[in-house]
Amino acid sequence: MKPYYDDGQITIYHGNCRDILPTLNPVDLVLTDPPYGIGDKWTHSVMIGKNGASRLWGQGETWDDEPADIVSLINLDCHICIWGGNYFTLPPARQWLIWDKGQIFSGSDAELAWTNWPGTVRIYRMTRIDAFVNKATQRKTHPTEKPLGLMRWCISLAPNQPQTILDPFMGSGTTLRAAKDLGRKAIGIEIEERYCEIAVKRLAQEVLAF
Repeated sequence: MKPYYDDGQITIYHGNCRDILPTLNPVDLVLTDPPYGIGDKWTHSVMIGKNGASRLWGQGETWDDEPADIVSLINLDCHICIWGGNYFTLPPARQWLIWDKGQIFSGSDAELAWTNWPGTVRIYRMTRIDAFVNKATQRKTHPTEKPLGLMRWCISLAPNQPQTILDPFMGSGTTLRAAKDLGRKAIGIEIEERYCEIAVKRLAQEVLAF
């Protein structure tokens, strides 16, 4: 399949990951945040506007009602990190990753990621100031978008310094942006074209120095 975008370092495919995954070469790390299927459970998570009107978080968008099919991911021969792992039936894990949001305006205090590598539980903590600054300076372009720093942290924890990273539920491209900032190659797959467009724009931004 012809890529939607390819700059030699980052490649994006527009389509269903079930169709595209079998065509890809092996990767070192799968890092993704698939749909959890909890959209109908979180309709009470609202923001109150100045006029008193309420709306669902994420520019008026609801979260996914159906969970992603991640069976094909678990069978890949590489290191894997799946955010929202507690919403899926997965094998036991030694190293769970925790994102402590450090905020009170979210539907949950923290989120969990399942991994298939050895280690102990690790926590990425955001103070309330960190959370506020992240929200104010980096407006969400996807209803379940993760902070860029969180995805860089995940890559840094993965064993053997992965050089090629795959996100089969790419969304707005945070995993790809993190990989590019760290000088790694990455592949993203996204079924909605508008998010492919957003990801391409994010990738065009200047790479940060670390």
